[in-house]
Amino acid sequence: MIERSPKRQSGAALLIMMLILLAALTAALVSRLDATALRAEQQASTQDRLAIAREALLDYASVRPDLVPGQPVALPCPDIDDSGGLAEGVAHADSCGVVGETVLGRLPWRTLGTSALVDASHSCFWYVVSGAYKDASTAGASLINPDTNGQLQLLGIESGSLIAGLTPADRPVAMVIAPLEPLSYQSRTGPATGRQCSSSFDAPQYLDTDGTSGISNATLSGAADTIDVLAVSAIRDDAHNDRIAWITRADLERRITGRNDYANSMRALGRAVALCFAEYARTNPGGSDDFRMPWPSPNALADYRPDSAYDDSGTFGLAGRLPDVVDDSSATTGNAIARVLTDCDTAAVPEWSPQMLARWRHWKDHFFYVVAEDFAPSAPVPTVCNACLTVNGAGAFAAVLLFADTRIAGLGQVRDAPPIDADTRDDVANYLEGANPGAFPLVGGSADLASQTASATFNDVLFCIDDTLGVSEC
Repeated sequence: MIERSPKRQSGAALLIMMLILLAALTAALVSRLDATALRAEQQASTQDRLAIAREALLDYASVRPDLVPGQPVALPCPDIDDSGGLAEGVAHADSCGVVGETVLGRLPWRTLGTSALVDASHSCFWYVVSGAYKDASTAGASLINPDTNGQLQLLGIESGSLIAGLTPADRPVAMVIAPLEPLSYQSRTGPATGRQCSSSFDAPQYLDTDGTSGISNATLSGAADTIDVLAVSAIRDDAHNDRIAWITRADLERRITGRNDYANSMRALGRAVALCFAEYARTNPGGSDDFRMPWPSPNALADYRPDSAYDDSGTFGLAGRLPDVVDDSSATTGNAIARVLTDCDTAAVPEWSPQMLARWRHWKDHFFYVVAEDFAPSAPVPTVCNACLTVNGAGAFAAVLLFADTRIAGLGQVRDAPPIDADTRDDVANYLEGANPGAFPLVGGSADLASQTASATFNDVLFCIDDTLGVSEC
């Protein structure tokens, strides 16, 4: 019998141990690779569903003017709780904070026409919408158009710097949040029978807090006209795993101006507004040759949102923003009309409908107005066109209305407004192009306004009221 030496036995045992260790390491590596692959797959799945939610919100906003004619491109309120007898996933439009308040809740998937959208942990998405853009019945904003800034910012946790909302124009108007799996301090309950999402609306159990900045994605200011900041990690972090997709003002602007009916609807609005102003002059008590028009409202307003802010005043000259309230003018002319557009006679101006009034309310800051000195409220009667307005050197116009279309980036136009941002809407050059800003303010005499084909440097649309109150695009 051949005996094995202790040295050979030791070598064999070592080899066996190495094989066992190698197998264990291989298993651990495979397990880790599997976990990494699974996490990457879950991450991709969550991002795909966030993209679906984001697109559904944009679709909601873009079709809203069709469903509610005259209303602006706005975003739904969140599903905030189980109150009000509403089904889960329905936007709480009638309990959506105060005017101007940004609101947090669950994504209103039923209102959006989708299924309940969940992340990789099967948690339903959360959603925050700026007070300036929410579709909230009586708490909705009174001025929503492509110049309306969002009220949200997003902090990058690793850098400690803003990654969205560094400038007012870049502030997100809404965010969709995927909570992912609960962190160590979070406790969640699953959906009850018959529900798609948990009946718990306790946001801190779903949305995370950044330990460095102290920013909690679950807590908003709860005040009107403020900026709320959320935080996100660039990579999935075990201490902060919220995933966030956001919508900007530019995203909504593309939906507004990209509509096939955008240009025609704005032109129809401008013409209808001009017809109401011509009708105002026809109702003057000074006789059939009394065609005096209202004074404009100031260019600079303390708040550009209320209709009542667009109030005429003869102390600001003959060129300014288009007024609705015309108490000063009517006190001078004896006209009984208090508000040109709010009180416009739809029998006399059939083009002016409740839908037109609603549309004007959301675009009112885009309308400017110049009245000839011979047709101002203080002009003598009969009104005679000795010093009328002209356009491109021609015509004889009692008044000209100008609709300022979207901002022209090449001209550096910026249209920020108080109370959140410094006022740049007071500068007419941020709205009008060519020779038109030079007509403001017009202290007396006449002015020659410019009309051109829309281009990269000009997009004003002019509506002229002639000395017999005829209205035309000019």
